[in-house]
Amino acid sequence: MNLSGNFVLLRADSLRLLLPQQDVGAAQYLEHAPRPAGEPGLYEVGQGDDLRPVIALSREMKPLARFPADRFVLASLHAAGSTLSFAWNEVQVLIGATLERRELPAVMRAPGAPVDAYVEHDGHVVLCATAERVISYAMAGR
Repeated sequence: MNLSGNFVLLRADSLRLLLPQQDVGAAQYLEHAPRPAGEPGLYEVGQGDDLRPVIALSREMKPLARFPADRFVLASLHAAGSTLSFAWNEVQVLIGATLERRELPAVMRAPGAPVDAYVEHDGHVVLCATAERVISYAMAGR
């Protein structure tokens, strides 16, 4: 089955996710590493009214206890009235893309899993997800 439309490819180390473009906010460069927010895996950037939480995911899509020095791009994910910022190594927008969507093998699928399919892009396996599933999975792992 082919996927066609606008997508955002998000990379955190070897984790590569493909989300619909409408699920992802504008990318922003991080000038300074976020501060710990007092809870494991949760960081914050900004001050006052501009203060916002940030999560850096591992390749297993779990929040990292230490913020990686090479995560310098912030992009927020939007789902069902909630927004959460994540730190990425790379954010790439794919406009008008057509990608061959492949289901994960049955043995790799699980209820509540954040991904159910993958595509190949530029020689890499990219996992298909939605902002709602990524946020839910990341928050459940905290």
